[in-house]
Amino acid sequence: MDELRTALELATDEELHHLTQLLFSRKFNPLDYWQTPQPSAIRSQDRDRQIQQIETRFRFLAADGVTVLRRQTKTLTYRQILFQVGEFLDIPCGTALDTTEIEAEIFLALTSRAWDKLPQKEQRALIHKVRRSLAQTDLPEALPVQLQHNPLRIFLKGSSTLVISSVLKSFLMKQVARQLALHFATGQALKTTTTRLGSLMLTQTALRYGLTRSVLGAVVPALWSWFLVDLGWRAIATNYGRIIPMIITLAQIRLTREPLVVA
Repeated sequence: MDELRTALELATDEELHHLTQLLFSRKFNPLDYWQTPQPSAIRSQDRDRQIQQIETRFRFLAADGVTVLRRQTKTLTYRQILFQVGEFLDIPCGTALDTTEIEAEIFLALTSRAWDKLPQKEQRALIHKVRRSLAQTDLPEALPVQLQHNPLRIFLKGSSTLVISSVLKSFLMKQVARQLALHFATGQALKTTTTRLGSLMLTQTALRYGLTRSVLGAVVPALWSWFLVDLGWRAIATNYGRIIPMIITLAQIRLTREPLVVA
C-alpha cells in the first residue's frame, strides 16, 4: 500500500492547494529557483497530476543530498521519510509499527508539545471528548485506573510510567489521535489557534499558508507555528519546515476520514 498516495486521495481540492503552496513556494533554498514550477502552475493541473506532483516534490524535499544527486528520490518511501522525521524530532518510532501508526505517533508527539499552550477549558473539553468516545467503544481490555479520568495521559509526559498491554496502548493511541485530529479541525480550535497566532505576531507568509483556506489548512500552520516560536525551532532546516507540516496535515486527513480499524 502507498500510504502517501492514499492520504492525498482523501484530501479535498483546497487541501491539495494548501499542500502545493507549502511545498512549491520559493524560499531560501537555492534549489527552489532551479526547475521548480510555481504553485499556480501545479494548481492549474488536473487532480491526479497535482497529486503526482505533490508526491514527487515531497520525496525530493525529504531526500538527502546524495539521493538527490543520484536522482533516486523516487525510491524514497513514505515510511522511510517518517522514520527520518522521527529521528530528527527525537520521537521513538518502533519498526514493528505500521506506516500509518508511525504517522499517528508523530502527530501525537507534536500535538503533546502544544498541549500546554491550550487553554485549560479547551484541555478539559478534549479530555471529555476522548472519555466519551472510549465509553462508546468496546475496549480490548479494561482501562487502567490511571487513565480512566484522563485518557490523554497516554501521550503526555510521564506516560512511560503507565503499565499497559501493547494491544490496549495501540488501541488508545489510535483513539486519542483520532479525537485530537477531529478537535483541531473544529471551529473552536481554529479560533484558539488563530488568536494565538495573532498574539505571537507571526509572519504574513505563515498566515497565508492556510488561514484563508480549509479548516485543516488553517490549523496545521497554526500548530506548526507554535512549535517554531514556543520551542525555539527558528533554525530548523528549510526542508523539514515543509515536510513536517505536510505529515501533520496527512495525519489529520487520515484520522478524520478513514474508518478506525483496530487489529
